[in-house]
Amino acid sequence: MMKKVTKWGIALLAVAALAAGAWWWLKPKNEINYLTEPVVRTNIAQTVSATGEISAAQLVDVGAQASGQIKKLHVTLGQQVKKGDLIAEIDSTSQLNNLNTNKAKLDTYQAQLVSAEIALRSADKKYQREQALWKEDATSREALEDAQDAFAAAKASVAELKSSIRQTQIAINTAEADLGYTRITAPMDGTVVAIPVEEGQTVNANQTTPTIVQVADLSTMLNKMQIAEGDVNKVKAGMKLTFTTLSQPDNVREATLESIDPGLTTMSQGSYTTSTDTTDSAIYYYARSLVPNKDNVLHIGMTTENTIIINQAEKVLAVPKLAVKQRGGKQYVRVLGENNQPQEKEITTGLSDNMNTEVKSGLGEGESVIISEAAAGETSDSVGRGMGRPPM
Repeated sequence: MMKKVTKWGIALLAVAALAAGAWWWLKPKNEINYLTEPVVRTNIAQTVSATGEISAAQLVDVGAQASGQIKKLHVTLGQQVKKGDLIAEIDSTSQLNNLNTNKAKLDTYQAQLVSAEIALRSADKKYQREQALWKEDATSREALEDAQDAFAAAKASVAELKSSIRQTQIAINTAEADLGYTRITAPMDGTVVAIPVEEGQTVNANQTTPTIVQVADLSTMLNKMQIAEGDVNKVKAGMKLTFTTLSQPDNVREATLESIDPGLTTMSQGSYTTSTDTTDSAIYYYARSLVPNKDNVLHIGMTTENTIIINQAEKVLAVPKLAVKQRGGKQYVRVLGENNQPQEKEITTGLSDNMNTEVKSGLGEGESVIISEAAAGETSDSVGRGMGRPPM
């Protein structure tokens, strides 16, 4: 009986050993899964980002050159005006009185001039008569000299009155101009964007030029951008840019960079100053771009998010930036070769942006490059997530 049990035990051990060996040879190998991306043609752009603000490309402070009380405002905020349109009137009583006073002076001087010219002609005749009598020894030297002095005095009186008339005429011209200044007109076509005064308010043009209204041409707006100190040498006038506003984040507008200010602007704690003493200050340079505003959706004070295109390449072969490795001053990518095994390929690269790198040589369109890998049974999502290119 014991012999039968022993034989059955040996047989069972043999079967178990054979099963274990079969499982060892037939079990799945530890394969590696590769996450790949194809070589595709796309557009690559190197850019600089900047925040900006919209203002009017042309804005004029319409000031008062005359002092007095604002009698009437003829415009309202947002009103369209044409060059020469009446904007406001200042009480003209003082200016009108000054004009009338000088006109009265002119009338007086002109009447006095008529009388003086008559006296001059009379003195001239008397002097000529005394000269003739002197030649005939028929008058005294004293009478001749008296006639000569009277003629000279009459002549001087006429000259003085003529000078007074000229001065008064100048005063009249000035008074007429001052009177004209009480009627304030638009210097250009545009829109009234600010009215900092009210009817009845008194303005004094002798101290500072008070602003009555601001008129702006809103058909073309100025996009004023803040370029960081680290980016200012990358941007140049003439570069293309795109921008959006907070009110229309999906409406991408195109423009051209007009200029970059040579002087810096310092922003410390949200306000701009001319001081750069504190280490906490951020230094910016203003860049400017003119933007058509035909649809009238750009308003003064709007914030813009700008992307300035430094360099770009269109429809070039590209791979995800993550796939490119560097070694010894050369660039490589890994591709899947025969038997699904990875192999390195040397490539020549061009432009790069945040996502992709241009491939000038070494790869063909459609080839797959490895961007991440994971062992069998593991997920490659955590390795490769977010590393592919955006859909084109």
